[in-house]
Amino acid sequence: MEQNRNSKAWQPKDCAKCPVPEILQANSSPDLVLEATIKEGFMGMNRRVEVKAFCSKHLIDVPQPHVGCPECAKEKPGLQELFGDID
Repeated sequence: MEQNRNSKAWQPKDCAKCPVPEILQANSSPDLVLEATIKEGFMGMNRRVEVKAFCSKHLIDVPQPHVGCPECAKEKPGLQELFGDID
């Protein structure tokens, strides 16, 4: 976050509601790149961590980081038989 110019400065309390650990637990893809941004709401209230995900293998945005890259998922044998169309 310190390299993200669009982010507010990190504070220890930001870790309490950060979605990154849950995303990494659900998706261990080495090609998943996460960018966290700390945002503040009206008058500095409702501080939150927003995460954007990107697949470095297919060079696309990943709309659901918990699920992962749809293109990577298509390459895994048997996945569509189990879950159907994942798009």
